Amino acid sequence: MRRIRLLLLVLLANIQLSSAQVTLSFSKPGGCYADAFTLAITAGNDEDIPFQIRYTLNGGTPSVGSFLYKKPLPLDACLYPTSDIYKIPNAIDKYQSPIPSGVEHIIVVRAAAFTLDGQRCSEVITASYVITSLLGRKLSLPVVSLCADSADLFDFERGIFIPGASFNPARPVETGNYYLSGREHEIAGYVELIDGNCMLSQECGVRTHGNIGRRYSQKGLSLYARKEYGKKKFNPVFDNTSFKPKHLVLKPFRCAWTSTGFQDHLCQQMAKLFPGFESLHSRPVVLFLNGEYWGIYFLEEKPDERYIQSHFGIDDKEVRIVRDWVGHDKHGDVDSAFVLLMKWLQTANLSEDQSYAKLQQMVDVQSFTDYILFETFIGNRDWPANNMRCWSANGSPWRFIFFDGDAIRSQSFAAVDNALFEGSRQCWPSSPEATLLLRRLLQNPNYRTYFLKRVHEMARVFSYRYGSPLRHHFNNTKASLGTEIPYQSKRFGFPESKRAWKKAVRQQRRYWRRHCRKVECDWKKAVRQRNGESIAI
Repeated sequence: MRRIRLLLLVLLANIQLSSAQVTLSFSKPGGCYADAFTLAITAGNDEDIPFQIRYTLNGGTPSVGSFLYKKPLPLDACLYPTSDIYKIPNAIDKYQSPIPSGVEHIIVVRAAAFTLDGQRCSEVITASYVITSLLGRKLSLPVVSLCADSADLFDFERGIFIPGASFNPARPVETGNYYLSGREHEIAGYVELIDGNCMLSQECGVRTHGNIGRRYSQKGLSLYARKEYGKKKFNPVFDNTSFKPKHLVLKPFRCAWTSTGFQDHLCQQMAKLFPGFESLHSRPVVLFLNGEYWGIYFLEEKPDERYIQSHFGIDDKEVRIVRDWVGHDKHGDVDSAFVLLMKWLQTANLSEDQSYAKLQQMVDVQSFTDYILFETFIGNRDWPANNMRCWSANGSPWRFIFFDGDAIRSQSFAAVDNALFEGSRQCWPSSPEATLLLRRLLQNPNYRTYFLKRVHEMARVFSYRYGSPLRHHFNNTKASLGTEIPYQSKRFGFPESKRAWKKAVRQQRRYWRRHCRKVECDWKKAVRQRNGESIAI
């Protein structure tokens, strides 16, 4: 029903606009400015109908009942949104952040023209203004300004940001409006990316994102570019790239498993050093929701079929993505080719060259090997039974995608044991199904030689020595976030304080210094123990 409603609203808007079109514009584009100024809203010179300009300051879509524009607007604190949506509880008590006494604001102006009988006769124009003198500080990170109608976010029946009507007290960690998924629960929004100038400014679809990331007050969000919103793709938003993503994710600082907060972002930077498997572009940003400060997020690609299309030029309809070791896709259906692969592996003997060659036709062995090793070198505690994703197109060998490094901890654990688990039942976070492919591959002596070589090569990359890539990315990320941490802490209580964050960062650094050598030793020991042995399922 929500999807039908959304399509009807878009259709109605198009019908309204088809009769008479007024073109509006702002005297200055959205962006970051040092000082306040006066903003004018002007119309083109060829309009032949009487109309009024209406505008909003709370991120909502202008209506005939919105503020009437009479003269240019002085951009000062009087134009800050007064909805105070930050005061609305949007999680159950266990996950609700303390509500602060106040939050920072930016100025968001949305405007549209209306005929005298109340029909909208222009497109809605939107601009966000980050004014340093009003904030009282200079933001150290780019700004994402996201606007959506408050009812779509907080209405009890349909608001996607609250527990609401869908919450079931008997299942508190898996129900709530924010757990509703699919196109029918997508709302219309407007997103801007401001890094000095406005790099991105367009309408989009908005949904909640993630698993645990939906429960907290600082929620994960997915953004969708669609033709019905005006553009099929987003403009380039990642440094040194020109591709135009179809879908984006806003991943909250809060969903990390420790208060270091940037584990996943750091891992994505490291994953780019291994092109054998796919990883995600990521950049830290500050989110303002309807003009209100919403903390540190990481703007990322979404690892779906459109991601493969953007990077490989393959029609997304030809792409098959599997999301677990059973072979389920995003619709919950099983992929027959992947199921046949896993069934064959149950009895295959990959010590035989013929079987090993057959496996190489079905799986990109380099992609799989680097993916497995990467997950163990980073010490992902929410893998391999969870957070698995691989893809194939037109029968190509399965390749793997790394995503979600939030579970990187600051204490060592048995990462290699998890990757080789061969018990009779699941022992979170592993399972015999999740490790079957690797255990079969290690039957082959040629593969074991190749595998140990890659272990040694990856250990060199993950060394925390002076001048190493890991140390470089770790220090750069720490420096880029440091100034913003007190404001993130004040807004959501995570981390508890900047001091607590610095302690977590030190613990994370010690982890990286020690973990690499341990993983290398554990892999060498495990592989050598398997040399010449038959391996049980």
